[in-house]
Amino acid sequence: MAIGVLVPGTKENIHVDYEDRSGLVTSLAGSGPSFTVKDEANVNKVTDVTSGVSASGMRITLLLDTTVGGVWAEGDYRLFVKFTVGSQVIIKGPYYFQLRFI
Repeated sequence: MAIGVLVPGTKENIHVDYEDRSGLVTSLAGSGPSFTVKDEANVNKVTDVTSGVSASGMRITLLLDTTVGGVWAEGDYRLFVKFTVGSQVIIKGPYYFQLRFI
């Protein structure tokens, strides 16, 4: 999944929807979701962020703030979402996005 192109300095809610093909999991509420963003050099811009992250049903919503540590440079980024279901610690991604001045 690609998030698309965002403008550097943006603070935007990103929604990531999941489907449990087995039909056993119907809600990710209480799954303790967090996210990590890596830049082109594979350096973490943010790590295991839980602030501004919520889960309702099978949707995880996160506040992607590209000003943490200063406005992020233009470039390509990867987002990874982490959550727990039972004894499983699941990491999904990468979800690709770019920062570009349009």
